[in-house]
Amino acid sequence: MENGARWLGRAAAVAVAALLCAAAVGAGGTALEEEIYRRLADHDDARAAELISQHLQDRPHDAVMLYNAACVQCRLHEPERGASLLIDAVKAGFGDFSHMRRDPDLRPLHDHPIYQAILHARDAADPLLAKRQVETWRERTASSAYRIESDERLRINYVTALDDAEQQTLRRSLHDQAELLGRMLFGDPPQHYVLIALLNAQDAADHLRNPHAPGVYRHYRRELITVDTDRSLRHEFVHVLHHRHMDQLGQEHALWIQEGLAALFEDYELIDNGSVVFPPNDRHNLTKRLARTGRLMRWSQVFALSKQNLRAEAARAYPQLRSLFRFMAERGRLESWYHNYINAFDADTSGLAALKLTFEMPIDEIERQWRQWLDRQPTIVTQAMVKKSVKPQAPDRPKATEAR
Repeated sequence: MENGARWLGRAAAVAVAALLCAAAVGAGGTALEEEIYRRLADHDDARAAELISQHLQDRPHDAVMLYNAACVQCRLHEPERGASLLIDAVKAGFGDFSHMRRDPDLRPLHDHPIYQAILHARDAADPLLAKRQVETWRERTASSAYRIESDERLRINYVTALDDAEQQTLRRSLHDQAELLGRMLFGDPPQHYVLIALLNAQDAADHLRNPHAPGVYRHYRRELITVDTDRSLRHEFVHVLHHRHMDQLGQEHALWIQEGLAALFEDYELIDNGSVVFPPNDRHNLTKRLARTGRLMRWSQVFALSKQNLRAEAARAYPQLRSLFRFMAERGRLESWYHNYINAFDADTSGLAALKLTFEMPIDEIERQWRQWLDRQPTIVTQAMVKKSVKPQAPDRPKATEAR
């Protein structure tokens, strides 16, 4: 116990120092590194460990590779060596603590004092890191057009160009959404701060990698950046709340689940009895069109999409994901499915076992019933359709004037 306590104090001090100093992580790309990642992917752990040691001889402060070395040692049933390398990775600047919480390779360390101290230190340092983040944004947005304020209850730091009334509307909206999702799915109130920057289009262009995307949430930075106070903000705020829950659980949920939940809560309505409904939006019409033209993706394809492929298939995948989750919600199965999923996560990370358990039928049958449900849903009239249907009126003709 004495030795463990000594390690706990040392690890906490090192972790806080590393977090506040934000040491740089080395860049990669060498042939040796490529070989290391091939060996890691193939679970050739002994050879990967040898190659990582070789790499670290030349680059002893490569934080990412030190972290990989810790993971490999845990996979090789050497947790003490893994713990030592993990603290070295933090010293060198490894800062993706959310990934550290969720990484299954590090499970042998979960009860180790070094691992616990690192994550406790991250939690303890969170207000200081959030304050530093705000100061950085204050420098970036020196213009008087932006206001910076904090919401201690939701642990949100805001950077917006809204007036007082708009700001209060924004805060009420996010409070309602956080309360709803907490009650339905995510439970406990947030622990870590996040920054929400609502920027004008010109400033947002410097932060959004995809010029066509109105918003993005980057969990490793804990920053939500958007130009929209409507659907995009609600979508990205689900990611904020969901990532907080995954951190708490130490789980990395399947991509289709992360994006499907975010798409579902883009539009919702609270009913007087406390329940919630998810009205169809323009994604619904797109899904109907995909069904009519035979271009719906099979669920097995949607569930297997990687992040890169999801971007490529966004026009088909996102409408279909929202439809799938609306179907679950209308059948009254959304909450029970999610809780089944997190409770059985170690046995099945895909979410399919939870679907079968919740609906008490095979996946193919659930998909068949969803397609039948979709076929019965009417197409909705959207604002775009209304505008398109309005016939342009001929301009007024000037009145004839008498020649002078």
